[in-house]
Amino acid sequence: MQDTPVFPEKPNANLAILGVITLAAFIAYALGVASGLLVFTPLLFYFPIILAAYWFPRHGVIFAVAVGILEVFSVYLFSYPGLTEIAFAVTTASFYVLVAVAVVISSLSREMHEREARYKVIFNSSDAGIFVLRNGACDLAIEEVNPGGGVILQSHPRDLKGKKFTQFWQDEAAMKSFLQNLDKEGTAPQYETSLARPDGTMVPVMVSGARLPGRMVVLNVIDISTRIAHEKELREKNDQLALLNRVTTDASGAREIGAMMRSVLATMKQYMAEWDLCGASVFREGQPPTLFLEGDAELLDAAGSPDSGVAREWRDAMAGARPFQWGIGHEVREGVPRAGMAIPLVSGDATVGVLFLLSRRTVAHPSDQVVQSLASEIATAVTRINLMERLAEANRQANLYLDILMHDINNANLASLWYGDLLLEMLEGEPHDIARKMIDGIRKSREIIRNVETIRKVHGKKADLKPVDLDAVIRKEIQMYPDTPIEYSGLPVLVLADELLGEVFSNLVGNSIKFGGAGVRVRISVERPAPGEVKVTVSDTGPGIPDELKNIIFNRFTWAEPGEHGKGLGLYIVKMLLTRYGGDIAVSDRVPGDHAQGVSFQITLREVAGQ
Repeated sequence: MQDTPVFPEKPNANLAILGVITLAAFIAYALGVASGLLVFTPLLFYFPIILAAYWFPRHGVIFAVAVGILEVFSVYLFSYPGLTEIAFAVTTASFYVLVAVAVVISSLSREMHEREARYKVIFNSSDAGIFVLRNGACDLAIEEVNPGGGVILQSHPRDLKGKKFTQFWQDEAAMKSFLQNLDKEGTAPQYETSLARPDGTMVPVMVSGARLPGRMVVLNVIDISTRIAHEKELREKNDQLALLNRVTTDASGAREIGAMMRSVLATMKQYMAEWDLCGASVFREGQPPTLFLEGDAELLDAAGSPDSGVAREWRDAMAGARPFQWGIGHEVREGVPRAGMAIPLVSGDATVGVLFLLSRRTVAHPSDQVVQSLASEIATAVTRINLMERLAEANRQANLYLDILMHDINNANLASLWYGDLLLEMLEGEPHDIARKMIDGIRKSREIIRNVETIRKVHGKKADLKPVDLDAVIRKEIQMYPDTPIEYSGLPVLVLADELLGEVFSNLVGNSIKFGGAGVRVRISVERPAPGEVKVTVSDTGPGIPDELKNIIFNRFTWAEPGEHGKGLGLYIVKMLLTRYGGDIAVSDRVPGDHAQGVSFQITLREVAGQ
């Protein structure tokens, strides 16, 4: 036991006081002995002895023995050979020790009672279960248990005394590992396990423990039911959120109802495995409902065939697109699914179908919020796809923009070309080549956006043709390709066009560089073959165009060769602009009869008269 000083914050002061009192007692004792007062003077030593025993219990008895020895020695010096005085001194010294022992015992007993009271409060007020077990022959008999332990096992603490803890702890693997750690280390870390209550229900707990003297073991048991429930709830919410995200992604990116419903239902079946069938009935104007199923399709017939109350309500709900569900608390006839639900797919004021779930077992229904969110996303997607299909059928011009979005822009990976150039400067070898391909994709995206903008301008306003300096337009476009050798022989001529004329030469020169590869040479020449007519020839030394493709390359989305990137939009735009200007374009081999030697485009434009 540790010392328990009266003034624990000033132990040195207590020691000084004790020394002064002891010295004073010895001085008084010496004077008493010299005066012959041997009967009363020994009583003076009781003061320092009591104080020493009270302030310093661990050393109080030793101090009393020392004082007694000094007293006897003093008597021996002053009274020898007076045996009576010596015997009295020895007796007095013995009483010193007894008094010191009594004071020490009293002090330690008080401290023990205080500690016991503190520990009792902690023991009884702890929310955790505390079990003191007898570990003789590893029987783990319960010696004492606090109210928290009784709450965990749903038993009164007095009824648990004497019972073996092993009858509640039935997880043998966890208990074996726990006891091994206890024997080896003297303590055992927290084990997540479960305990069986007297009524047979299981409670998840966290168990830790330590050895006590006398073959005793103390266990600290924490009920983690709330934590487990929260974790389960969190997992369910995460699963629900993941389901909604997947369904939203599948629905928002879909372009066809069949593919969208199959993907959505497969996702629902994955996250809602307790339901044996996930399905939907989608309404189409002027057509019978379209049925989509994922799972045990036989359940659909089972739900509607028996003549029972649930079956009738189910059929009515499906036919009228009304909400309906059954499961826990409902009695159904043999063969009818034990649980099911129907959820109308409503978008705005329109009902576009019914979403339904069926199970052969009685299962818990998903929350209304999740069901309504799923139904809303699916209904919105169905409505959107229906509108898209109607729009595609009703408006051919809108389909052009849709084709561009579907074919090119959605496949283009938008990024920052400036950062790509910086990246190229920092990379070498294969990473450099990969980065170069990435930048090529960016440039492709820029080209697509530029083409879309050109088409928008062409279709967005009536042609406003005016005199345009052809020579200036061509030279400006040539400056956009400083790394490519371009031979140009032009004429100072004005042609009838608008601000989009540069797109013609940008697409033609760009195609030559893109498909000609490194080392391609481009030549542009301008001439007047007839009054009022200007002819521009753009040729290159690239791979050329086979004869079978020359008649179709100006159609939208036409490929030069299988596996190559499409030239369709660029040449389509060139053809569209020249038609707008009242001109034309033709294609031939640069070297007649050998298309592999390169291609030549002949453009005709109208010259502005009188210029």
